[in-house]
Parts: sequence; structure tokens; C-alpha cells
Amino acid sequence: MFEFFKADVERNLRDYLPCGLVKRVALCLTLNSIHAIALIRLQFWCVKHDLPTIFFSKILFWFFKIEISRHAKIGPGLRLPHPMGIIIAPNVEIGAGCDIYADVRLVLSHGNPQGPRLGNGVFMGDGAKAVGAITIGENSIIGVSSVATKDIPANVTAVGIPAKVIATDIIRS
Repeated sequence: MFEFFKADVERNLRDYLPCGLVKRVALCLTLNSIHAIALIRLQFWCVKHDLPTIFFSKILFWFFKIEISRHAKIGPGLRLPHPMGIIIAPNVEIGAGCDIYADVRLVLSHGNPQGPRLGNGVFMGDGAKAVGAITIGENSIIGVSSVATKDIPANVTAVGIPAKVIATDIIRS
């Protein structure tokens, strides 16, 4: 948990570099993204140790309107620039280094227990949705308010309802 949290903090503070230790500590104490990620990682720490998660999940919901299933899997380097209104259903898998903006929904489709799988480095814009047992390839961008209902290949930009690929060979750093 702590190695994932360290990677999350480093990734969230990357926008503020270069900065000294005092500024990094001040940012960790004041950035909502760091607070939300800390609660998410604490919730998953409780899951790993068979402890109740209700305390951290309720604080996440009260302060950020974030709902994350205890059965989701989230890789290191998660970045939540605007951590509000995010819903992550059971059996969702999020790879390393993903950006998830406000009001993103990663949800199940009717009758299917498997949720979306996001590859490493996926960017989900504000209000984007991924529905059902789909795979979003590595380094792909799902545009603002887009709805992905089918697999999205790696290194592309997809927008619209339903999401359609508009650019290929995207290189994200």
C-alpha cells in the first residue's frame, strides 16, 4: 500500500516541480487529490487486512462524492486532479499511471460482473464513462463526457457517445 501511495503522491506533485521539501509537505497537507488518494489507499489497506472499510469509504463519499468498490484493483501512480464524483464499480482494473478526472464512471453493464479494464497511462477526461467488460488500451485518451462501450485500442484518442477513435499513435508522457 505504501509503495503505491508514494508513487501516487509523486505523480500528483509532478505538476508542482521543482519544489523543496517544505513546499512538498505543504502541498501534501492541502491538495484534495492527495487527501482522496490517501483515503483510497487506506480503504484498500483495510481490504487487504480483512478490516471494515466503511469508515474510509464514507469519508471518501462525504468529502469527495467518490465511491470505489472494495473489489476494484488500482495500480500505482493514480492521479486525481479534480477528485469529485468518481464511481468505480466492482471488478474494475486500473493500470499504473492513470489520470482520472471529476465525474468519471467506471461501471458494470447489465448482467455482466466484469468491469472495465484500463491499461497503464490511460487518461479519462471529466465526465467520461467506461461501461461493461471493455478494455481501454495503454496510453489512450478518453475525451471529456465520452462514453466508451467497446474496446479502445492502445495509444489513441476516443471521443463522443459512443466513443470513437479520432486520433492514433498518441504519445503521452
